[in-house]
This record gives sequence, C-alpha cells and structure tokens, in this order.
Amino acid sequence: MRILGIDPGTHRIGWGVIEKSGSQSTLIACGVIELPRFTVESIYLQELYSQLSNLLKLHHPDIVAIEKLFFQTNVKTAITVAEGRGVILLAVAQSNIPYVDYSPNTIKSAVAGDGAANKKAVIRMVSLILKCDTSTMLDDTCDALAVALTASTNHRI
Repeated sequence: MRILGIDPGTHRIGWGVIEKSGSQSTLIACGVIELPRFTVESIYLQELYSQLSNLLKLHHPDIVAIEKLFFQTNVKTAITVAEGRGVILLAVAQSNIPYVDYSPNTIKSAVAGDGAANKKAVIRMVSLILKCDTSTMLDDTCDALAVALTASTNHRI
C-alpha cells in the first residue's frame, strides 16, 4: 500500500510517500511544497493545487493521510491553513483517491507511543521506523511522514 502523508501549513506544506508491505514501511519520497510567505492568496491556492495534483500523479498513492487542524489562537493563520487544506482535499477528491485525517495527538500516539510526545520524539521515531536520516529534513516533512506512518498502522484497504 502506498501512502501519501500531508502536513498542511500556511505557505509550507510537508509531504511524504511511504510504501507499506506487511509490517515494513519504506520511504519513497518526501519534501515540501513551499511558496513565498507573502504570495497572493489566489496564486498560492492555485499553485498548491497544481503542485499537489502533480505529486498525486507522480506517486499514485492508494490513500492520502492528512493532519487535522488543531485549535489555533491566531485566527488569520487558522483560516489560511484551512483554505489550503480545502484545496488539498479538492485535489485528492478529484484524483479519486480515498483520504483519512488524524489529529496531532493521534499521530504522536501512533508514531511515538505517547499522544503528548514532543516533536523531537516523533522525529526520532520517524527516523527509526523508516530507517532514514531526518537530520536534514524540515519539520514539516517529518510531520508528513509521521502522518503517513499513522495511516499505515490505523487504516486497512
């Protein structure tokens, strides 16, 4: 089963593709979709859609896993992330790929064994499970891989 994990953000969206075979998960590809911070919203949303659609075509995931939004005190940031997440869901839906979403606590629990785990613990477990060097990866990428790993243990196709 091929899984695309996505960590929605404002202008940097982490993504990671893993392959699950039996009890083994293997890293296929990962990175970020990044646009300049002050990109006009209409251009940002179109570019996000275009780049995500290309990722879906390139990697042919069986399922997409997305981190749910969590409560934000900054309403403007929350709205921007929600708009981007909507574009992500549209691209996935138009590709006829099923998706699942998980709360941050569910992801931490699935990957690190503790719903209150800190970022370092999650990154360390991503590195151990996927047998990869996460030291040069952005947090957004590691978070997306953690989302994909969560789907690999919680979802059955």
